[in-house]
Parts: sequence; C-alpha cells; structure tokens
Amino acid sequence: MHGHNWKVRVCLCGTKLDEIGMLVDFTDMKEHLDKIMAKLDHKFLNETVPFDKINPTAENIATFIFNEMKIFETEDIKVCEVEVWESETSSAVVTL
Repeated sequence: MHGHNWKVRVCLCGTKLDEIGMLVDFTDMKEHLDKIMAKLDHKFLNETVPFDKINPTAENIATFIFNEMKIFETEDIKVCEVEVWESETSSAVVTL
C-alpha cells in the first residue's frame, strides 16, 4: 500500500460570460472541487465508493472527479476536462 499527493486541474468550457465578464467564479468552482476531494482525502481508496469496486488509478480518479463536477454544469457551462497528477511527471486526463 502507498499514498499519493494528488494534484487536480479542472477545465470548464462555455461561450457566455456573465455581466462582469466571467464564465465562472473560481472560488465557487474550488469550493465544489474541495467537497469532492474531501471524499478522497486521507481515505483508503480501495474501501471508498466507487473505488471499492474499481481500481483507484489516476484515470479512474479523474473520471470520478469529472463526473462529480458535472453538478456544477449549467446550460452555459460544461466540464470539459479533468487532469489528475499522481506525481510531477505522471498524469491522466479525462475530456468531454
């Protein structure tokens, strides 16, 4: 058994900015991502849903985060990419 210090990048896509020129407030996005990461942080992933059924690879973790971030989507904002690094040189990307 071993641990990782994951680094996660979420990319949101859209074509319509709000009245002050923002697609999304990064504070709101980070708050939602923090809630997702709290489900995984300092946990034995092999005993944490859904990784009790699937291998907790960087690819599967990126897919999990991608799907969990979809709650943040609106008609104008879509999750288009999630990248998860398990080291400084190794990452997995899930795209729309």
